[in-house]
Amino acid sequence: MRNRRSAPVGGMTLCALFLLALLPFLLGGGHSAEGSIPAYDVVLAVRPDGTVHVRETLTFDYASPQADGLVRVVRGRDGDRVYRMSGLTVTSTTDAPVGVEVREFLHDRHIVIGEGRTVHGRHTYVLEYDLLDALTPGARYDEFVWELLEPGWPVPVTETTVRIEGPAAFASGCLAGTSREATPCARWWSGPSAVDFRQGDLRPHEGLKVRAAFPKGALAPSEPGYAPPHLAFTPWGWMALLLVLPLVLVARYRTPVWLRRVLIALGASAVLCDLLLETVPGGLGRFSVGDQLLSGLGLLVVGVLVARPPVLRRG
Repeated sequence: MRNRRSAPVGGMTLCALFLLALLPFLLGGGHSAEGSIPAYDVVLAVRPDGTVHVRETLTFDYASPQADGLVRVVRGRDGDRVYRMSGLTVTSTTDAPVGVEVREFLHDRHIVIGEGRTVHGRHTYVLEYDLLDALTPGARYDEFVWELLEPGWPVPVTETTVRIEGPAAFASGCLAGTSREATPCARWWSGPSAVDFRQGDLRPHEGLKVRAAFPKGALAPSEPGYAPPHLAFTPWGWMALLLVLPLVLVARYRTPVWLRRVLIALGASAVLCDLLLETVPGGLGRFSVGDQLLSGLGLLVVGVLVARPPVLRRG
């Protein structure tokens, strides 16, 4: 009688989980077309309720005809802090294609403009949207800190101007460069409730961050929004996973096949539920796993290793 070897269900499951974790990197979040930005002008209007209305006027000089679309990346999450966006509109003063699609990718929102439409030369786009829950309430100040251009921006920017407006006087600042080496932007003009910054010659992968601090009571911002941490493991979860080894040593060769299959099914269900519970409703930016994942992995390992028939060697 031929000995039948069981399918490596646990191994295949772990491989599937690994591929699932790599899926965002394999698919990619899109990238901007090749070229340069001669001018990037931004107006940030902070309203009394803490909402920030953003108007971006971006001139892009395409290096060659392309059909991949222009991608504008806007931060959607910073650590556990979540930033909401609403009312996005995109127009072009040069009649460039402006079909818009927003894609969530890890901690960012990728605003894809004119995907699949050939465009070349110099074109200007105007983006408008509201940032919700963007202010951070403090004991003395309510702060708005925002990274207009992230360090991952792949093309050079010749001239950048940023205007911050508010309903009251505020302290402000602007930094340009990389996370390791940043320099203050030039303060172009300053008034009682507005300030203009100017920055020239941003190289590829150099970012720009602004800050505005309003005195307590000048605004009525809502509380910041937070999402569960990506890795929410506790000592109890790790303990459950470590108990797998002695359990396998005790139960091996004594567990019926049907129970082994039940353990594998329960473990796979626990892992998938934990992976998808936050991801499906909130997107990849809210991806979160915890003790349920560790417990599911433990059940998978037990189900795969126990009750395996011994390997028979031919003499």
